[in-house]
Amino acid sequence: MNRDFDESIHTLTDHLFRENYGKMVSYLSQKYGYKEIENIVDAVQESFETALNTWKFSGIPDNHFAWLYRVAVNKLLNKIKYSGIRKSNVDHLDIAEEIIYEFNEKELEDSLLKLLIFFSKIDFSERNKLIISLYFLCGFGYEEIANALILKNETVKKVILRSKENIKQFAEKYDDFQIGSFDDCRKHLLKIMYLLFNEGYKTSQKKGSINYDLCYEAIRLAKLVQSYDVRNSEINSLLALMFFNSARFPARIEKGTWVSLEDQDRDLWDKNLIYEGFYYLELAKYNQANLSKYYIEALIGSVHCTSESYGKTNWQTISFLYKQIEKIEPDSISVKLNRIISESNFKNINTLLLEVNILEGLITKESAFTFFSSKAHLYFKLREWNTAIEYYELSLNYTKNKTDIYYIDGKIALIRKGLYPI
Repeated sequence: MNRDFDESIHTLTDHLFRENYGKMVSYLSQKYGYKEIENIVDAVQESFETALNTWKFSGIPDNHFAWLYRVAVNKLLNKIKYSGIRKSNVDHLDIAEEIIYEFNEKELEDSLLKLLIFFSKIDFSERNKLIISLYFLCGFGYEEIANALILKNETVKKVILRSKENIKQFAEKYDDFQIGSFDDCRKHLLKIMYLLFNEGYKTSQKKGSINYDLCYEAIRLAKLVQSYDVRNSEINSLLALMFFNSARFPARIEKGTWVSLEDQDRDLWDKNLIYEGFYYLELAKYNQANLSKYYIEALIGSVHCTSESYGKTNWQTISFLYKQIEKIEPDSISVKLNRIISESNFKNINTLLLEVNILEGLITKESAFTFFSSKAHLYFKLREWNTAIEYYELSLNYTKNKTDIYYIDGKIALIRKGLYPI
């Protein structure tokens, strides 16, 4: 019984971390200054560690956020004092603890948006802006960021460590941004939300499959941006894509493993989320200078969500849409593989394998799992069982995700059980 309770505490704190981490970091940053971001992140993380250890014995408080926030403030004040801050400033910060209940949801969300904008304005490369935003604001670990951006863990770690002093220096001269037009930082905001959702859609965590909290946080943040920029095509496209993908969640996992699109029970797909996806897709049709990647991906999602079955899916249309994304991202191996897999439903697979073989020289360690499992899938469809097993087994060398491993092991088992002659 105690073990079950401990597990429930772990599950709850994980959920609360994803739900409240960004709000707490951004709100504290707005209150005490962006230059304190490193201390703030440490204080917020420690508040969740304290919750994990304390709630086991004292029980779970009714107002989770207020409890976590109070602990984070106390830890932050101690860190600032030990940093040698001037006494007058410390006195000012102490007063803040007395008014911690004077915030509302709108204030918290606005602070979140302001911190995202703050990171978008730092004179870093686009890649490094994404790294620090995912780390400081979204609570991503090194591995999650590396997975999201297809980078090495060590690269991510170096960027974060080197960025801390630059962030402090930028904060000293930064004028607080009042939320209005997003024209100069929209690209960054959209990318963060896209990466946040994708990490939730298929988490890089070893034990994970779908991280619903991350997906819903991405949707919530996207809706926040959309509320200030209602007619923007890209944000509406991204929301449509998120809802179409979320609609399929109930059918994507069964008994701890992935269920392929071909085998999913489409009656489980959430019709309300599909309708909401089409609502945003309709909004996205307007004010488009050029077709964005998000709009095209949303169109692909809409084709899947309206197809009666896998066999009756319009794969030619999906292939065409992936080709349009390839024009936008010509170096993306994952886009090329997605297009090839869609074409395997109506084109000669041996011809497609020639194209896959050309890509092999371009893959990295981070993209190898997707590459080799895709190649195995093509041989599976050819009924070349031994070769399919070879590439499925090879792909297992490039993932630590248990859901991936169960899925690939299941594919291999189908062949070895005699359902398919070797």
